[in-house]
Amino acid sequence: MGLVFKWLIFVSSYIPVFVMIFLNQLKAFSEYSLKKTWHLNPTFWWSLIIISVVSIITLEIWLKLLKNESKTNKNSFKIDHIQSYDSEVLNYFVTFIIPILSLKPESLPSVVMNMLLLVIEGIYFVSNNALHYNVLLIIRRFHIYTFGDDNIIITKKKKSDLIFDEPEAKQVGTTNIYYI
Repeated sequence: MGLVFKWLIFVSSYIPVFVMIFLNQLKAFSEYSLKKTWHLNPTFWWSLIIISVVSIITLEIWLKLLKNESKTNKNSFKIDHIQSYDSEVLNYFVTFIIPILSLKPESLPSVVMNMLLLVIEGIYFVSNNALHYNVLLIIRRFHIYTFGDDNIIITKKKKSDLIFDEPEAKQVGTTNIYYI
């Protein structure tokens, strides 16, 4: 997977944060308040919209690639000792509180500071192939599980279904990510 592709998947995990940042700036749910918030920094808001659209399309492509590669991969791996990872993904979401509370769209230093935070987090998650730390996967009803030596399963099946069905997971490329 290309570096830009991985970055866009990482950025997609911030889409709920972008929405919350906008909502945090609103004084009320009124047309006047919406316009006033938008006019704080229209370039910033347009940038977030464009980044969000591009990154969500990339996330959808990634999910299709996972599904297609799992269908074509002949090697299946028996999974055992499944542990839920959904809560870890949600705990990661707590790190988003800082930009929600601190970002001031009208202040360039505030925008730059929060962009630096996003870049630092992105470097860590992209370089460690931790693309599964994405709250949008949970919103889309995917579950994240681990098994074996830090292998990650992405599936729409519940843990109880996986335990009783004894499914076999398909590895995605040479990563530690498996898809069922």
